[in-house]
Amino acid sequence: MPQERLFPHLTATGPAPSSREVMAAYRTAFNARIAEGSLRPFVLPYHLYGMFLLVIYLLIPHTNNRVIYEARWVVLAVICAWQWKTLEDATSVSMATGFATGLISAWGVVWAFTWLVWMNPQRDAKRVQRRKVAPKIEHNGVTNGSAGGNMGNRSGISVQNGDAEIRKRTQANGHAKEEQGNGHISAKEAANALASISASGGEAGVEYYWQSYPSTLRERFPWVIDLLVNFRGPGWNWAIPPLPALPPHVKTQLGENIDAASWTGVSSIGLRRFNTRRELFFSRVPRFILGYLALDMLKVVMKTDPYYTFGPNAYALPPHLQGLSPMALRFLRQLISSIPIIISLEMVFYIAPLLISLLFGPRVFGLRAESWYYPSTWGSFSNILTKGLNGLWGSWWHQTFRFAFSAPTNYFIREGYFSPKSTTAKISAIFFAFGISGFLHSGGSISQLPETHPTHATIFFILQALGILIQSTLCSIFHHHIKRLPKSVRKAGNLLFTIGWLFETGYWLTDDFARGGIWLYEPIPISILRGLGYGDEGDSWWCWQHIGVGLYKGRRWWESGIAL
Repeated sequence: MPQERLFPHLTATGPAPSSREVMAAYRTAFNARIAEGSLRPFVLPYHLYGMFLLVIYLLIPHTNNRVIYEARWVVLAVICAWQWKTLEDATSVSMATGFATGLISAWGVVWAFTWLVWMNPQRDAKRVQRRKVAPKIEHNGVTNGSAGGNMGNRSGISVQNGDAEIRKRTQANGHAKEEQGNGHISAKEAANALASISASGGEAGVEYYWQSYPSTLRERFPWVIDLLVNFRGPGWNWAIPPLPALPPHVKTQLGENIDAASWTGVSSIGLRRFNTRRELFFSRVPRFILGYLALDMLKVVMKTDPYYTFGPNAYALPPHLQGLSPMALRFLRQLISSIPIIISLEMVFYIAPLLISLLFGPRVFGLRAESWYYPSTWGSFSNILTKGLNGLWGSWWHQTFRFAFSAPTNYFIREGYFSPKSTTAKISAIFFAFGISGFLHSGGSISQLPETHPTHATIFFILQALGILIQSTLCSIFHHHIKRLPKSVRKAGNLLFTIGWLFETGYWLTDDFARGGIWLYEPIPISILRGLGYGDEGDSWWCWQHIGVGLYKGRRWWESGIAL
């Protein structure tokens, strides 16, 4: 997509124009490009047609039909062509949406490859599902209950003569069996068992089971949609390894062993599971509020530095930055760039649990609204101290795209091309992960309206792979010397290497983010600080007066829709 350079920011040495002036110029250029037909906004549903095609194909059973299965290559080619078309001619006057346009376009290609080439979901994927079961009531030795309840009451909870009774169950070949004995326990044991189930999020009268690719279209549609919108895979058999284990009450009904990780609800990298909606509320809501206030403050701070409007530029520095050395200035800018990235991502990740789980709840969205379905996003910071750069990217950083990043390597291992723990497999995993990440972020750079350098994002992520290999190689060579050092020294070394490597390579990404105007976006609708008089002249408490959402009329009816 031809990009715009509207200001002489690389040569001008005077005061920089304000962000309001810059956005006004970009809006004028954007509207002119729309009018002449050389550009279009990101339009719903038009620019999602490629993903609609993927949904339609996965709705057609093809496990036992060779012709339909091989047609996936045609489907993949059409999706790739459509996603490239979106990347070429679509953007948004909202800078964050402009970046997201390219990111979504690239992600469509990656996700289509994942489910059409690297995986066969109709054969291999299954998800945890739940259904209501009627309690079994016994009157004079006769058990009454619905057919559904008799068919699959694996919860181990029944009601007999009005008294709660807990029966311990095991499961073999997907069917529940009672343990040897009469199945009766004391009232105290029953109360303790019910308390344990309640504490782990259990709900009486609900049964959990594995659901493979459904045989009916009515069940198949939500199954496929859930597959495609679920990036980390909670509740699926392909869930990424860093996710916390399923809750005990779910694993019991699935016939799986309950290990310590299931009881603690904390994964190997420190992700935390929320057993109740109350836990989820008190963890997510306060953080959302703090994130909102932090973004308000950061936005005001970033408005004072022309770097966050143009990227590298020759404009005069604001007074508070003029005394800094070039190295200190670069470090400060990279640090300030990183914080809103983390906060913005976290707040986006909060939207689903806040709306689906807390606002609507399981009565509306079923299992997908249960609290355990939305574990925390970021791993423990200790991963960086113990693993260095690899710990930052592989354990601490959000793992939203991990399944797609690892799918190619897992495919080659599964098909016998690589040995699971071989050096080839490890190097392949690193470069596939960071190569795909670079591809995604380069897509975002391509679709931005201001002029950018899309290859710089790819360079940044490839350099992260290189840094991990360098650190792991050095640690391997000097292993005998390193292991003799105190643990605190080793942790400090990992932290210093990680910070140093990010400082020396981070500008490839942060400069291009700023160059593309991504920090011109308005993350919050209402600004307390700007309402109090901080910010540019003309700023007020309401920040979304130019959000850019509206109706778009294309040349053909199928090109029309909601413009973002």
